Amino acid sequence: MKSQIVFLIVCILNVSCGNEKKSPVDPKGISLLEAPILIIESIGDGEVSLSWSAVSSDYNLLYRVFRSSENQEDAKPVSDSISATAFTDRGLEYTTEYSYRVAAVDQFGRLGEWSNTVSGQPFNNRTPESPVKLRAVAHNIPLLNRLDISLDWDENGEADLVGYRVYRSNVEQIDPIEENLLVEVIDPLYIDQSVEVGTTYFYAVTAVDRGAKESPISSVASDSPLSLPSLVAPIEGVLSDTPVVFRWNPVPKATGYRVIVTTSPTSGEISEMDITSDTTATYLGRLLSKKQRIELEPGLIYYWKVVASSQSSGVENTVSTITNFKVR
Repeated sequence: MKSQIVFLIVCILNVSCGNEKKSPVDPKGISLLEAPILIIESIGDGEVSLSWSAVSSDYNLLYRVFRSSENQEDAKPVSDSISATAFTDRGLEYTTEYSYRVAAVDQFGRLGEWSNTVSGQPFNNRTPESPVKLRAVAHNIPLLNRLDISLDWDENGEADLVGYRVYRSNVEQIDPIEENLLVEVIDPLYIDQSVEVGTTYFYAVTAVDRGAKESPISSVASDSPLSLPSLVAPIEGVLSDTPVVFRWNPVPKATGYRVIVTTSPTSGEISEMDITSDTTATYLGRLLSKKQRIELEPGLIYYWKVVASSQSSGVENTVSTITNFKVR
């Protein structure tokens, strides 16, 4: 009777677990997975796109793509094990024919049966797209020994891209010719340190592929390293009335200014003044809460400087020297 009860419990457990996928503890005796059916979806500039049929299994499978070429007899993996049933091989040579096979990977890490072999040779028909979102931001910050214009733009997506050409001119109309070529770079950024204060520089960028095809020129971006703002008032040694009105001389080509007031030469900002296109700003106290503001106290030393910008966003271009003041 006891043995019959044990047998019944085992049967019940087997039935209740029958719908779950269980990994066998030993791969011996388990057949290799069937072969996927591999096709070439497309062949582009320096790339081959593949897809294959999913292999039927009770387990979650992975796939591995192998590639060989006329210069390479043995197939070598060109991807890690992936769960997708598609893969794009990029950065290929135009003059080489590539062959591909795919195999599924089981739960024990074993490769299944090989797929059929497909072959294709990339080409170089298309010119790269023009780079987009080019931005130029100038800096003249003597404290950091920085005088430059930094450039950046969105990265192009071509598989056969090798880099970019940066063109510079003193006029807005830029022709992509040798005379205007500033530099060739791999990444979508560059810092131009060959600039002078007060001069406006115009930039444009093209993309270049492995076959030396060059994209149309991008839109033009420009900026100018500004001269330092010259502070007028308040000045050291003269007590100021409150509210304090800050004044400075205009900076050529500046579009906006921001006054920063601090409690030390390097930190402790207590100002909260908006960007202004004027050359004056009034300190009304930094708001801490609905009923509390930071006011300037008589007898204490405060420091102030002006940040000038040449961008509508107000990003820092140059910064004045720092001077101190007191209030009555």
